[in-house]
Amino acid sequence: SPFWLEVYPGSAGAWSSVCLAPRWTMLQRVIVNPGPSVLGRFVDLEEDGNCEELRVEWKNDPLEPDLYGLTVCSLVRDFYLLDKRVGTRINRASRLMTTLMLVIGCITAQVFLLSEVTNFVAAKGVHDIRIAYSAYEQHMYRNQTWIVSSFPTVEHRGHAEHFRPELFTSLDPDVQNIVCRIPLTQPPFIFAVLLVWALTCAAELRQCLNIFSSLLLQTDRCDRMQNSLEDGDGKSGGEMVVVKLTGVVKVALFCCVILPRFCITCYLTWIGSRWLLSTANFCDLILNSVGLEFILHLKDVMYLALVPRRNMLDLEQTHIRPSTREEPESLDVLMSTLGWAVLAVAWVIVYMGLPGHNGLQQVLRGYQWDVRAVCSDWVRARYAL
Repeated sequence: SPFWLEVYPGSAGAWSSVCLAPRWTMLQRVIVNPGPSVLGRFVDLEEDGNCEELRVEWKNDPLEPDLYGLTVCSLVRDFYLLDKRVGTRINRASRLMTTLMLVIGCITAQVFLLSEVTNFVAAKGVHDIRIAYSAYEQHMYRNQTWIVSSFPTVEHRGHAEHFRPELFTSLDPDVQNIVCRIPLTQPPFIFAVLLVWALTCAAELRQCLNIFSSLLLQTDRCDRMQNSLEDGDGKSGGEMVVVKLTGVVKVALFCCVILPRFCITCYLTWIGSRWLLSTANFCDLILNSVGLEFILHLKDVMYLALVPRRNMLDLEQTHIRPSTREEPESLDVLMSTLGWAVLAVAWVIVYMGLPGHNGLQQVLRGYQWDVRAVCSDWVRARYAL
């Protein structure tokens, strides 16, 4: 009995795949929407005509339109042309050096901004919130406290049996204003904000790992860069696919693209979570998240502002092999994708903790989750519509 697969354009740029088989009383439709670079085919059909699995074969992936993608393109294309002795060597060498200067400048700017955020932005928020919470603990526990830390500031924490909620009305208004806006006093809100930030960083890490898998693991090694590119569409001056790389170029890609990107994103995940957790103003939480994303996307801004159109064209016409050539329709694939969401949720829980349990955060060491109930009337009075 014949089986076949019809593939045709669907709505909104999707591709619809219909499996037709004997003794079927209905059509099974599977919508696959990864963009134009997809080809689907059914495999492992059972004897009774049931479709057991749809396996998607991914075509070659374009490079990301940012400085990291440009660095990959320049290292591969320019060394390829230099090895084949095509074009003017001085032009190839100058473009390669310019690209490396741009990506090094971007990495330097990101590291500098992260250092300044750590020393002057996040540190100030942490310092102020620690002083306010320590004063709150001393007042609400009638000085029946113990010292959780003495450096760089003395931080007091009260003994639970001495807690007096009625003393809140006599607390200094300035301390009230800071303590009642501590993000940890609103766990659902700060959890959502930290989760969005963690997912933003997870998307960057996922792309970084895909590049690592594609270029360093899936791409074969060769002795000469003149064997690194192949024609991808059969047209002169069209798409070129990275099929092989020399060991030197792989090391250069790891040092100039993958490692800096991975380290910056990991550090930004931590310092961003720390800054957000020390933001003693609910209105500023979202604004601070946007500010952090600016550092993450500096590579995109510099690419659009500083890269010539000719280099952009080369990047658009340079493709790499996908990290996974074939992808079956299975629960394992779905769970591997959802694993990033699980990782983001786990990071937020482990870092900020849960009511009654402290996490890894060092913004408020020994936080006792004793502010939310006391500040409920204060918050309602100042945030009422």
